[in-house]
Amino acid sequence: MQARADACLGLLAEIGADERLGALRKALKILPVEERHYWIGTLYTLMLPTKVRRSQATYFTPPGVADAVVELAIEAGFDLAGDDVLDPAAGGAAFLSTIAGRMAAVGLAANEVAFRLNGIEIDAGLATLSRHLIADRLGAALPRDVVIIGDALRVQIPASYGLVIANPPYGRMSIDDVHGEAWRRVAHTGHINKYALFAELCFRNAKPGGVVALVIPSSFRAGPLYGRMRKFIRSQGEVLTIGSIADRDGIFLDVAQDISVLIARKGKPHRAEAMVRFPIIGAAAAMTRVFEQALPTKPDAAWPLPAFDPQTIGGATLADYGVSARAGYFVWNREGARLVTQLGSRRGFPLIWAKNVQPGELCRPAGKLGTRIDFVTFQDESPAVIRSTAAVMQRTTNDKQPRRLIAAMVDPAVVARWGGFVSENHTIVLTAQDPERLALAVALLNTAAVDQRYRRVSGTAAVSVTLLRQLDLPTPAAFQAALCETAGDTEAAALAAYRLQADMVDA
Repeated sequence: MQARADACLGLLAEIGADERLGALRKALKILPVEERHYWIGTLYTLMLPTKVRRSQATYFTPPGVADAVVELAIEAGFDLAGDDVLDPAAGGAAFLSTIAGRMAAVGLAANEVAFRLNGIEIDAGLATLSRHLIADRLGAALPRDVVIIGDALRVQIPASYGLVIANPPYGRMSIDDVHGEAWRRVAHTGHINKYALFAELCFRNAKPGGVVALVIPSSFRAGPLYGRMRKFIRSQGEVLTIGSIADRDGIFLDVAQDISVLIARKGKPHRAEAMVRFPIIGAAAAMTRVFEQALPTKPDAAWPLPAFDPQTIGGATLADYGVSARAGYFVWNREGARLVTQLGSRRGFPLIWAKNVQPGELCRPAGKLGTRIDFVTFQDESPAVIRSTAAVMQRTTNDKQPRRLIAAMVDPAVVARWGGFVSENHTIVLTAQDPERLALAVALLNTAAVDQRYRRVSGTAAVSVTLLRQLDLPTPAAFQAALCETAGDTEAAALAAYRLQADMVDA
């Protein structure tokens, strides 16, 4: 641990005897201070064992994002000249160092800044590095340990602050690892996420009228298991901003989730009629396309992002296509004994895996290696067996896939040959009595226009069956008409169908 910190401190001070770091020193020297600090801190995390880095969720906030979040906090009422600050997940001091620079720029002396900033960091080496980064930003030694070593979820935090700001760690926790009872305000037994606990901590330690600024996974916006967290946030104060981080792949190193920015002012509960800003935050801190809308009336309801064009409404759902959606049935790692490659005399049906689903192709069962068919055995009749025309969607996508919604029609030969099929739990099964309507819906779901619509209401890589059922779609008539006008170009037809339906409503 100390060796990692010493290596990074050597780069910060532009000293060290290791010639292998000479080129890196030269590259860092010409960077702006915030970029230099970010890459030195990132180097520390890259030297951590992968398991440790992931368990601690040690991913730093890039300078452009940190600066944008601080700016949003200032707009929300954070007073650089008068407020104290807490970052309970200080990491590489991205926020504290940025704020230190801002405070110095408005005339505060280095000593005063040092007594106004407070951080907590679980990694001792990183806490040491963070102190030096802040001192480097101020150009003066710190008179106190601005960043202390500890687990913020367990240490006593005595004061309240004008700004509590954090990019907290995330990841599931077991009930045995949770300290105290505060988690009940933001989480459900069996689904406790670190970032929800940090959100509760941040609101608890903000003073009345103080600002809470969080950079957290977007799953909190719409995930059904985060309803308690959304309700808690609304009970604590006014939600001012829900920002989206643009292009997470180009901003956050090794992060597999969509990321949002939450800005709130602690005090009276959020008013139902209050408008919330929804900016898009990019790497250069440029915020564009700032829409405003009220949150849903129900306190724990999902917080969808506004449509790119609020005037463009499809006016239909999957139900208007006669399509039903349900989650896949088979959990292979719980019932592995029922998964076989040959049925013999046993009763069973072929299994469709999520990886068997490719847009524009008929979906057929194939094993994980694509060379054989897996079967699931059954002793009795089961509604899990799909015996009719159907399509299958991937339920969980990854950051390498350009689309969140990926669907394919199941080859009719599958049902004809085996009498039905089952799909795994990482899929969603779509069924309809009318095969043509189902195929029409699948074509629509695979378009960029619909994918973007879904991303506006969902902040997680897992596709929610509930949100899918509620997703705003063009009517079947509008989409079919648009297909005719565009000579079968589904992408162009989807965009035109949304506009066409809007025109029909206006008329």
